[in-house]
Amino acid sequence: MPKLHPRALLSTLSAVMACTCAHAAEPARTPPAIVDVPSQVGIMVGMPPLPENQVNLRNYATPRFMRWTLSHMSSVFSTERVSRGSGMPVALPQGPALDVDALSVDWQGQKITMTQAYRLLGADALLVLHRGQLVFERYFGDVTPATVHATNSCTKSFVGTLAVTLAQEGKLDLKAPASRYVPELAASALGSATVQELLDMRANFRIGDDVHQAGSLQVGALQAYGVLPRPADYAGPDGAIAMMLAAKATTPHGTGPMRYDNGSAEAVGWVLSRVTGKSVPELIGERLWQPIGAERDGDFLLDSRKTPIAAFGLQASARDLARFGEMIRRQGRVGDRQVLPAAAIDEIRRGGDRAAFAASGDAAVLPGGSYHDFWWFNHDALDSFQCQGQFAQRVWIAPKAETVIVLLSADPDASRSREPLRLTAFRTIAGALNR
Repeated sequence: MPKLHPRALLSTLSAVMACTCAHAAEPARTPPAIVDVPSQVGIMVGMPPLPENQVNLRNYATPRFMRWTLSHMSSVFSTERVSRGSGMPVALPQGPALDVDALSVDWQGQKITMTQAYRLLGADALLVLHRGQLVFERYFGDVTPATVHATNSCTKSFVGTLAVTLAQEGKLDLKAPASRYVPELAASALGSATVQELLDMRANFRIGDDVHQAGSLQVGALQAYGVLPRPADYAGPDGAIAMMLAAKATTPHGTGPMRYDNGSAEAVGWVLSRVTGKSVPELIGERLWQPIGAERDGDFLLDSRKTPIAAFGLQASARDLARFGEMIRRQGRVGDRQVLPAAAIDEIRRGGDRAAFAASGDAAVLPGGSYHDFWWFNHDALDSFQCQGQFAQRVWIAPKAETVIVLLSADPDASRSREPLRLTAFRTIAGALNR
């Protein structure tokens, strides 16, 4: 079997499992968000489901099956549990309800209702916290409060938060090269990058034949993980660790534009595991999930070698993502407990190199933004920032509006052309809460 061209893979699985892409596509080419309800169109219904309705490793990311997959990752891939522990969940107190459905937003020169926006964005869940109180909660399709949904690259923000926390505790030097903590990386281009360069996506390297660029499908990395089918003649790395060890040098680290690459997150995940002696899902469970009082265990995706995927492995409920976002908004506090150092949150919130971001392809999607510690910054009047995951998973935090919004979605548009609508919707909600 000849090696598949990236476009052939894109046509069969779509670009949805790619890393974050940049340039907005032309409207006519933008794939619509997925709004079909899987159970209503027969997907994985019955014992057994009809053959044409069965999800497998070759069709799971196609538009027909993607929405089901996002809330059933553990049925498609191997996963590890993110434990919430045995304590009582921290309550999400109810606040004065906000009628989000009654709001309208500007989109492409016209006003649309928020309910229209839900469909355009392929919403699976939307939660709004204001001053720590739940003021809006809505689920769509088959998703419920109990659903553990893929967060994809939002995982990176959890990893970044852990790294900065360990640095504040004196256990990790962000200025040190990654190879100080993982000597095996000394022969890899990733090993000479500092932990901070990795966290800010300022490490420059290539995996396989290609340097990952915004707007492209990172085929080599996804095949290495085992989440994209490998051709019969595949001779690339097997798993995240082998992929990192095979990274080759390009231009000096810390130079040029911000360059988003999953390999950077994998290297930080390996560093964290070496520093603590624990896996990334264990760390998320012990250092984040249990302290925030999560109400449900999470799941964490494993690669072909059963190694946790630090770049996009976390699946979680919308409510627990809201708890995490609220803890970040409150400078590391949950109730009257300081569960993360406030200085760690201060470090994250200072944002990244805006010039390096402006020179990147991502500037077309988030003009005026930056990237720092695996978080995306808008530098707007609300000081808002967010985690971003493929298929449009978002935890948006607006400190000046005292607002946290969680959006889980099934939007296959890798170009993120609907990002302005998402941000406008978030800001409209925050504005209505703070009139």
